[in-house]
Amino acid sequence: MNQEKITGLMLGITTRDSVLFSGGFGYADLDAKRRVDEKTLFRMGSITKMFVSLGIMKLVNEGKLKLDDELKKIAPEVPFQNKWESANPVRIIHLLEHTSAFDDVKLNRMYSFDTIENSGIEMMMIHKNSMICRWKPGERFAYSNPNYAILGYIIEKITGKPYNQYLTENILTPLGMMNSNFNLRSKFPQKDVKEYIIKNGKTIPVKSVTLLSGPQGALWSSAEDMARFLQLFLRNGDSLFPSNTITEIETTHSSLAARSGQKNGYSLGNNTFFGYSKYPFKGHGGITGTCFSTLKYNRELGIGFVLASNSNNANYRVEELIVFYLEQDIPAKNLAIQSIDKKAIEPFLGRYQFESPRNEITAFPDKLQYAPKIYLKNDTLYFKPLIGDPSELVQTGPGTFAWRGMNMAVICFTKNDRGKNVMMIGGAYFEQTSNVGAMFKRVLLIIALIFSLSSFILGIASLIGIIIGKLSWRGLIPRVIPMIGVGLLILAVLNLHEVQIYTYKLAELTTINLRTMTVFIGTTVFGIASTVSLYFSIRMFSKQKKRWFAYYLLFTSLSLFFIAAILWQNGWIGLRTWAL
Repeated sequence: MNQEKITGLMLGITTRDSVLFSGGFGYADLDAKRRVDEKTLFRMGSITKMFVSLGIMKLVNEGKLKLDDELKKIAPEVPFQNKWESANPVRIIHLLEHTSAFDDVKLNRMYSFDTIENSGIEMMMIHKNSMICRWKPGERFAYSNPNYAILGYIIEKITGKPYNQYLTENILTPLGMMNSNFNLRSKFPQKDVKEYIIKNGKTIPVKSVTLLSGPQGALWSSAEDMARFLQLFLRNGDSLFPSNTITEIETTHSSLAARSGQKNGYSLGNNTFFGYSKYPFKGHGGITGTCFSTLKYNRELGIGFVLASNSNNANYRVEELIVFYLEQDIPAKNLAIQSIDKKAIEPFLGRYQFESPRNEITAFPDKLQYAPKIYLKNDTLYFKPLIGDPSELVQTGPGTFAWRGMNMAVICFTKNDRGKNVMMIGGAYFEQTSNVGAMFKRVLLIIALIFSLSSFILGIASLIGIIIGKLSWRGLIPRVIPMIGVGLLILAVLNLHEVQIYTYKLAELTTINLRTMTVFIGTTVFGIASTVSLYFSIRMFSKQKKRWFAYYLLFTSLSLFFIAAILWQNGWIGLRTWAL
């Protein structure tokens, strides 16, 4: 707890038949000295999606819905856009498996600090700006919270009951999860955890956020209740669902990866984890406010666990310790491998570009990071990331592979419907590309960044020149404009980065305030500064006595303009987070 800087931790470990541990460690409320116990309610975040998926499957089992039903026929009022709709319609299964091609939730549509709560159709409509298909539905996996906002609305439309009431009556109550609820904000101060962040070694309480759409992550639950939910899966549906329903939930269906033999990925509100442990586990993770949660189980072993913390900690080390403990006396399950089919893999060797970003607003940095290379050396297949050492791949079946030492296949190679070679890693979609082209773009950007950052040296040197009388005020302006633009852009990025680290601060992006204005002004001024700087550098080029300095100013201004063009293309110039 101290090493991981966790304020309060909930933990439940269960087998099919008995609960091995149900309780907690640390504090639910530091000021009141209220400790975490088996009934303390934590925000379970996206684990909520497992409940929504079960709700949908119950409707499917009752014949009220089909997984292949088209969204436009079930709920034509959902304002989505899909230019491939006639041949590739959005279906219910696409929403469940995040293969709809929708963008993820916009930065300002996740949380609020208000106590006003959305309900019914409002929870779905708040995400209408994300409901635009970016590629053909059913091709790529890209996690999108709006998918489950739509599913929650569909439950309400079919049953005539709010999704939370339906899930409470049909899942929570039958399982005896009497303390759990789907509240959008904290309503039980004596049961709910308080939320904290750890900053500069200090534990700081933070305001609890209101979730703007419940089906994507509203569940509050305890170790005692979640152990019962785990047993539903370990008992193959218990008496609530037939066993084939649980198998269906754990099986991927709709992506190109699934159709190409890759079965270990995101299925119906359920994912696969721990590729390097003795056995893979199914389940889901979640984040809401500063509460991080995870639920994992293995039906073959008949064991599962759930944990959650309240201090903005991802808990990976805790998870690893639990899995190590649960598997310590179990022999490892060997993954069947075969010789590399060199003839079959030959066309798929080369550079790949990531092409299934979760958030469109951050698509360009995501794509820049991920461009791995696949190559053969001495009859061994290697995966080489853009930065880092290569690692060996082993073949598990036709077109399917795993990293050596893994317990499951996670990579597959195939062609898309346009005949392009693609690689999918656990659902992430990559297209084969030119090695020269991919590296040229990145080298060009690195050079542009170096020139842009050098503007600080130029700006500071110019200010010193003014102080000592070596430079006129007229000559100062074109020299400091790049520094001002780059400095304000960095300030804007740092503000957004802080929100990424402390995700509860997403609530700040819904209104006009100091943070959102810093982002708007910083990105706007950078766009203006890059244009003005280019104008001055071209105008003054022939007048500069020192030719090297003239070229330096020109290259610096071109670098700024190049970066600004990329940012403008991706919606970052004049970024108004409150209006996304």
